[in-house]
Amino acid sequence: MNRVERRPARYKPYLWVVGTDLETLPVDELVGQRYRVVAPHVWLDTQPDQRPSAPDSFPTEARPYLRAHPLRLHVPGLYGVLERTGAPPILLLDNAPIHPQAGMLLPELEAGLISAPPLRQANWLWQLWELWGQLGALGLARSVLIPDNLRVDGWRLRLRELMSDGDLGAPTLADLAELWRSLLSPLHLAVSEPLRAIVNRIDAGDTDSAAFSLDLNQILLHQAATVSTRIALAGATAQGPTQPHNEDACWPQGTQLEAAGLQVAIVCDGVGGHEGGEVASQLAVQSLQIQLQALLAEAQNELRVLPPQVIIQQIEAVIRIVNELINFQNDNRGRVGRQRMGTTLAMAMVIPQRVQTEQGWERVNEVYVAHVGDSRAYWITPDYCHPLTVDDDIAGREVIACRQTWSQALERSDAGALTQALGTRSGDHLQPHIQRFIFDETGILLLCSDGLSDNYRIEDAWANYIGLIIKDIVTLDSAVASWIELANQKNGHDNTTVVLMQHKLLTPSSVRADQAIPAGAEPEPVPPTGAKLYGESSPQEEVGPGPATASPPPGVPRWVLAVSGSVLLLALLGWWWMANRSPDVPEPQPAPPAAPAP
Repeated sequence: MNRVERRPARYKPYLWVVGTDLETLPVDELVGQRYRVVAPHVWLDTQPDQRPSAPDSFPTEARPYLRAHPLRLHVPGLYGVLERTGAPPILLLDNAPIHPQAGMLLPELEAGLISAPPLRQANWLWQLWELWGQLGALGLARSVLIPDNLRVDGWRLRLRELMSDGDLGAPTLADLAELWRSLLSPLHLAVSEPLRAIVNRIDAGDTDSAAFSLDLNQILLHQAATVSTRIALAGATAQGPTQPHNEDACWPQGTQLEAAGLQVAIVCDGVGGHEGGEVASQLAVQSLQIQLQALLAEAQNELRVLPPQVIIQQIEAVIRIVNELINFQNDNRGRVGRQRMGTTLAMAMVIPQRVQTEQGWERVNEVYVAHVGDSRAYWITPDYCHPLTVDDDIAGREVIACRQTWSQALERSDAGALTQALGTRSGDHLQPHIQRFIFDETGILLLCSDGLSDNYRIEDAWANYIGLIIKDIVTLDSAVASWIELANQKNGHDNTTVVLMQHKLLTPSSVRADQAIPAGAEPEPVPPTGAKLYGESSPQEEVGPGPATASPPPGVPRWVLAVSGSVLLLALLGWWWMANRSPDVPEPQPAPPAAPAP
């Protein structure tokens, strides 16, 4: 929907400032009658309700921050630009790794590694590897090679600023190996030894990035196998106080402890009006369940670890099938412009991986988060609330195109209009966003439609809810109901859907980097917990290969074949559509063509 959002009540705009001669500015000086100097490169905006200044054309130094907007989980954004006569401009960066209350930079990666458990160490190293590739595609790979530029914020790795590869050219794997070598000392032996082996191979001239990716993934999965996790789900959708119909849909509705092994949270927000949006969102939820169940069944029969790239490709294939199903219905009915139905998507799916360790076969729960449109995912713990997704809307498009800063773009009348949704166009125009997470702490994965996320309601209120959920003082169902009530009271302009996925760590992962685990040692046992909840995994649980089955062609995981099989579901879902549509629903009246928005 089109909206202009205010900043959250807790928002303190501490900024990381990039420019020359900043060290000469005294603390507490007010720059431009607005920005108070907290430290040489840390300023506080004393007028956060006023839009920061920005030039009509952005300088070269500013453009990387705009183009990297989709990576806001890890990188800062451009807040504003202060132009200076006879000197390079000053760049003001928001979303920087600065403590939101203290106004101090968060710890460097190297310092964080010293006290981090091995799972978190491996998690940070994996994120570093992913950023190496993502920023390399933007000509910014050098950003991850500067040690004091790498900061840690709980589970996630963050960058203080961006450095262009520029005239020096793209850095090589040998440059990355030098960084890894400098980080070996504080690493736990279970992490440092395999990483050292990778560094040695690079030193010997090996440049097989695909193999290094597999090896780094194995390091992460082996550490994740040393902890036990329990997953529970709850969800609900509500019409809202001002809406005549509910075009949202979700899975689950209520608490789900059993779902034939499928652990998935889905939120869909229909677009195209009641007669289309409601149908599109429900069709998407039901067809996703069917196809994801087929993929999960095939994945569970695999005898080897499936790399995240393979799983991401197959989840994307499923999403594209759903897109084509809805798109076909639009074309079949001759719908154009705002008549075309579609839906946003926020989805989290748990993929259990079998990992063979010295203790035997152990299970690791990977979580894959996918989104299209402006339905969102947040990771929330008692210490922080991290948005995991970036909306597909006009505001974001303008930022990525280097035409406006995010604060400028949010003031547009069409800022919240969607740039993509499932089903409104053919798959050629669809780019689903899919990320793999291995959570190394207890927390809540919150998925929601914009009926809740508008106006920073989650950023404002998360701290009031998370403690009660983590301590099991309130049930997940009650927490979902509370979030929906908040949306109805504070927003109230739209349908609201909330699904919570609770991820509970059952065994400590607090082995210090200087405490090596002896070879063959057993992980700390899990206390008895009674009946197993939905999604529980344990490092002591036997999850071995199971019965023998026919093998797929060499190099092709079994579950890749499931995608081919899922194409057959299109006919089945077409039958579902004809069986469930109401013949009495009139076709919508023509409307002026425009981009659909929820």
